[in-house]
Amino acid sequence: MPALSANVSMWNEAYDWSQQGDEWSDAWGGVSYQWWVTLLARIQGYVPAGRILEIAPGYGRWTHYLRDLCDELVAVDIAETAIAHCRTRFAGDEHVSFHVNDGTSLAIAADRSIDLVFSFDSLVHAEHDVLAGYLKEFARVLSEDGVAFIHHSNMGSYEPGTYDPHNIHWRATTVSAALVERYAQAEGLRCVSQETVAWGNDTLLNDCFTVITRAGSRWDRENQVAENFNYSAHEMATAKRISALYPPARPSLAFGARERAGAGHAAALKLAESGDTDAAHALLQESVRAQLDPVALNDLAVLAHQSGDPEGALTLLEALVLLHPQHAAARENLAALRAS
Repeated sequence: MPALSANVSMWNEAYDWSQQGDEWSDAWGGVSYQWWVTLLARIQGYVPAGRILEIAPGYGRWTHYLRDLCDELVAVDIAETAIAHCRTRFAGDEHVSFHVNDGTSLAIAADRSIDLVFSFDSLVHAEHDVLAGYLKEFARVLSEDGVAFIHHSNMGSYEPGTYDPHNIHWRATTVSAALVERYAQAEGLRCVSQETVAWGNDTLLNDCFTVITRAGSRWDRENQVAENFNYSAHEMATAKRISALYPPARPSLAFGARERAGAGHAAALKLAESGDTDAAHALLQESVRAQLDPVALNDLAVLAHQSGDPEGALTLLEALVLLHPQHAAARENLAALRAS
């Protein structure tokens, strides 16, 4: 694939990585402002996630944040230099791994093992054949309720000659939101939201943020499509203004972190061995609470009751209310079961 070979050469040899790719966030005032204003605002409902796969991390601009939102993070990139840098940068994160891939496949991931596929500011340069390859892989690797959040080109929705070719920021010309939706449907996947945005201008919807899931997943719905001509003029500009007033996030801090599976349990057992059972109990309870999805557990209890297992439903709801006493639906369901 000639285009892929050219991209590998560019990112491995030609591009100056002296700023580690952070320069691509200058329009927001810096990386942390882009993360908080643009990215987390859009993916917050899908994280934390058990296992995240990041496509094209570059030098780890978004990996820095994603690593605190999962139990395991796997990243793939066609550029060996980028992967080598990330392995060094995140060497202390045992739950994070980096792998060189071929630019279209996700061989490192097992079937139905990924809860969130994430790619931002990279696949906008990928043409339709690359997107087709990755969508086929999404159908294989996404878990039952897994989602993919990808940033891709929308230039394929415009006829050549109808736009200024210098205003497309090196976007792929054969990809559009509609094409990605068709590719997804062909693989048994569903696009559930597509936001086309005017990136670096206010007249051309040159980019698209697409969320993809399996047909029948908890996220499945009719595709919600939106056109955002104000993306640069408002969102980028707002982040830039904020950056002029307030300092960026400190890189040593973790925000919205998901505790590594088993870490709280191990610490609690050590406290128990030392005789501090009260502290061990509190720590393990907090660890379980942090990892528990109260909505899913409440739904599980309801389904158990509907399936003819009221005792199982009661046990689940009692545990849920103990761990999340403020969960109104669980309290109401528990009261109803006890009264029946």
